Formats: sequence, C-alpha cells, structure tokens
Amino acid sequence: MAISARDLKVVSALQCNGRMTMQALADKVGISVYAATESYRRLTESNIMTIVPVANPLSLANYCQILVGLRVNGHRDEALAALKSLPQVTYVVCALGDADIIAEAVVYSAEGMDRFLKHELRSLPGLTRIQVFSCGRLVLDDHNVSVVNRLLAAQGERGFMTKREASVGTDIPVHRLDARFVHTFNQLQKDGRASYAALGESLGVTHTAIRGRIKKLEDSGVMRIMATVSPMRLGGFRQAFLGIGIKPPYRLDAEQLLDIDEVTYAMSGVGLNGADYLIEIIADDDEDLWRVVDESIRSLPGVEQTWWASTVSVEKESYWLEPPREGVLLDD
Repeated sequence: MAISARDLKVVSALQCNGRMTMQALADKVGISVYAATESYRRLTESNIMTIVPVANPLSLANYCQILVGLRVNGHRDEALAALKSLPQVTYVVCALGDADIIAEAVVYSAEGMDRFLKHELRSLPGLTRIQVFSCGRLVLDDHNVSVVNRLLAAQGERGFMTKREASVGTDIPVHRLDARFVHTFNQLQKDGRASYAALGESLGVTHTAIRGRIKKLEDSGVMRIMATVSPMRLGGFRQAFLGIGIKPPYRLDAEQLLDIDEVTYAMSGVGLNGADYLIEIIADDDEDLWRVVDESIRSLPGVEQTWWASTVSVEKESYWLEPPREGVLLDD
C-alpha cells in the first residue's frame, strides 16, 4: 500500500524512541499534535507499525539463538500453526528455495536449546529435514530502518536514524538479566507505549519500579523501545535469506555487508551447508534482489553462496524472551 512521506517520517521518528510523547513526535516531524496523533492511529490500526522493545539475545548471558530451515511434506499449514504456538519461536516465514519454512528460536540455556531441537522441533507435522544455523554474533539487525529510509529518500526526505544506529546490543558487554527484567521486557511486547502504572499493575509492582527497570534496560544498551514495520505491508519489496561461506584464507570484513543498503540483517555463526554468515536482503523488486546477490555479495573476495531461500510471507515476529531459571547454588 502507498504510504505518505508524513507517515514515513512518523515511523522514522518512533524508530528512534517509541515512547516519545505526541508533542515530542509532532515537534520532531514538524507537524501538529493532531496530525501526529492521526498518523500514529492510522499506522497502528492498519498493522503497518507496532511499538515494541527489541534486544539482541546474544548480548544476554545464557541465551542461545538459532535459525532453522525446515522442509515439510504436505503439512505446511499444520507445521506453521505448531511453530507459531511455541513462545520460544520468535520469527517464522514461509519460503521458497532451500527451505519451506524459516524459523528463529531463542531459548534460555544450551540444555534448553538441545531439548527444543530434539523434541519440540522434531514433532512438527510433515517435517522431513532440519537445517540449523547456530548464531554466534549479531553483526546487524536494523529492524527495517533502512527500508523506511529508502522509501523516504524516494520522496526526497531523510530518516532520523541510520541502520548502524538501529542495531541494538551489537557492541555492548554481555549482561545477565534476572526474571524481573525479563518479565518487564515481555510485558512491553503487548504494548510498548503502555504507561508505567499499567505495566506495574500487570506485574504487581509499583510504577516507580517499572520506570527504573526500563531505564536500566535502555541505559545499558540492552533494549530499545521502537517502531517496527513489515516491509511486505509498505510496498512490493522482495525479501530473501542467504547463507554465505568464506573460503580460506579469506576473511570477511563485516563492514562490507553493512555497506550494502539492502542488507538489513547479518548474523555470524555456523551451519546451513557450511555458511559462516546468514544475511537477510530486502530489495525493491526481483531484479534488484538478483542485482544485490550477484553484484554486491557474490563478488566479495572469498565469498561463496551455500544456502538460499526467498520469503513468501511473514507469519510471526516476536521478541519474547524465556525467563531465566536459576541453577543449583553450591554452598561452601
């Protein structure tokens, strides 16, 4: 659907701070409070935009993250429904290529991830193959800031945030969160703009405690509350996932991936037929997608494509975190 430059500017402003007041939003975009409020209502009611907390699970102690490519035989709808019902599965897409379904899972503890892979995942209806990419380090996740910026540029405007600024938790020390902070983070998933009082009431604590938790999460760089958008709802974009391996003795400078405007996500890890990186590409159309793959990615020294799947539809997107479980404490 077509989206106006004003609405795109509102999205871009809320990508910087999803909890800013309507007055602050109006001032930042240069419109009236009434216009800002109407734009916000239009964007949220149409499900183009949501306000949620985002985090990098790999910046949190004991959390494990994987992306899997699944091949299913005749039971895709049942497999999708089962995957979407699992809270630890945070992202699900239907795909064409080396996988019928791509899913991301975030699980607390290596033991929990092993259980998820060996039991929950293998019980999916019609499952015939699992390919696993084990995530080691997040290089980039711009939460589609660059997509919004591209749309703004096409209308002669500029966004308020760069893709590098949008990538949360990629360059911070690992933090250990207790259950209080995780419950607060998860409650914000329901409404990232909920009042401190409403959040406190739902969690059985004071609004002052909630305010303090959110401030600590944000000040540490662990969390940002921001607007997220679905590129598929913004226009005729084409999305694909590409696994790339780096042949010895070459090494890939991750900045080379960040410099490609259409690369919106890059994860370093291992899996998917020997891939060293899994990247997401969001291009303007099919021709642009192939141009990016052929000219910008495959041309990098030492890079070889090991895996490929293009997105048909996004079925689930969440940032839910499994609350941590305390281990057995040894006494002196």
